[in-house]
Amino acid sequence: MGDKTAAQRLFALLKPVVLSMALAALAALALPEARAQGPVKNAHVIVKFGDGQVVVRPITFTGEISGLTALGLAGLDVVSDNGSVCAIEGTGCPASDCFCPDNWWQQSYWVGGVWQDPGWPPALITAANAVDGWAWGHAWPTVLPPAPPITAASAALEWLRPRQSSADGGYGDPGSTVETLLAVAADGYDAAGWRRSAQSPSLGAYLSGRGAAYANSSAGAAAKMAVALAADNGCWPVGAMRPLDYYSSTTGIFGASFGGGPQAWAILGTRALSQAVPASAIGVLKSAQQADGGWEWSPGWGSDTNSTALAMQALIAAGEPVTASAVISSLNFLDTAQNDDGGFPYATADAASDANSTAYVVQALLVAGQDPLSGTWVMTESNPISYLLSMQLPDGGFEWQPGSGSNQAATRQAVPALLGQPFPLEVAALADCRASYLPIMLKK
Repeated sequence: MGDKTAAQRLFALLKPVVLSMALAALAALALPEARAQGPVKNAHVIVKFGDGQVVVRPITFTGEISGLTALGLAGLDVVSDNGSVCAIEGTGCPASDCFCPDNWWQQSYWVGGVWQDPGWPPALITAANAVDGWAWGHAWPTVLPPAPPITAASAALEWLRPRQSSADGGYGDPGSTVETLLAVAADGYDAAGWRRSAQSPSLGAYLSGRGAAYANSSAGAAAKMAVALAADNGCWPVGAMRPLDYYSSTTGIFGASFGGGPQAWAILGTRALSQAVPASAIGVLKSAQQADGGWEWSPGWGSDTNSTALAMQALIAAGEPVTASAVISSLNFLDTAQNDDGGFPYATADAASDANSTAYVVQALLVAGQDPLSGTWVMTESNPISYLLSMQLPDGGFEWQPGSGSNQAATRQAVPALLGQPFPLEVAALADCRASYLPIMLKK
């Protein structure tokens, strides 16, 4: 009895040492596994929904992960069953009936410049800079657009993130902030969640407080904000004029005077808010088409690619068929404006292409059913998309013209084009904001 007590006392004295040694041994055993996981790797997850919208999310991981894990790391709302993906962001089936319709979620990996079947069971994602793709549909193989333009758009958005003001949530002024929201919403992010830090004001908060003054400054401003907020599925700032509030039934013009660019924006904004565009407004825009097939921003300025691209998107959004003579003539104008580098200048007299103009033209080509990667838009070995990609710098930002350095205007305008999203990005009837700007999650 006494010997046992002494042994217990000895063990009590040695217990901390024994535990310390045991923990050290366990740590030593775990160390090879931790080292086996390797360094942190960057990758992207691309998702194409049934309506054609494409979103991309950057992720980081170590070791190897499944596609399901990658979707979770991307912050997307996923429903799964026994490892199978049933729904992403509300598109798909419940876990109780994972393959309910004729469509399903298909996975692919971007390898060697093409989308490849991951096999069954799907191979794990192991490589740095991997791209995991998901598409909703029934076609096989998976129908996904090429990955490089989409991951370039993601890098551009990540370049824009730290340039947001932590004080007010904006990007310097309401116009620049609305332009940024056009890029953010094109990738399915919501304005209420886009903020410099968890404690900083969001894009939505900025526009909730300053959007009315901006929209009330001009028809074009109200229209651009309408396109941005409709894509965000947010709410309309109280007291803000809508594009139709500027419309004159007497002249058919939005605002006090006519301009091809502002008129096109106003039509796009009206459609974005799910409102009917007056026939006279469409007629005025069509009648302003120049003899060369282009449109000019203001009377007397001469045709330019930006106004032409916006007018094309506006007319088609308002119901004009892609086979209409106005659309065909505008495509001919853009064809003559394209440079040998694959890009487009602001006006045909300009010597050099620029990223901003090329991005607008890409959106117009897409809405007109054209493929910027093929056909008449290929100049030797260049095309509008390859030109845009050449304008992205290693930091993720885009420059307006070679040598000008990354800037916010070129970067944010490039994003919708690279994601294949013409204007209007979405159509939504927005109610007035009632109180604070509430978070609205991606709905597809």
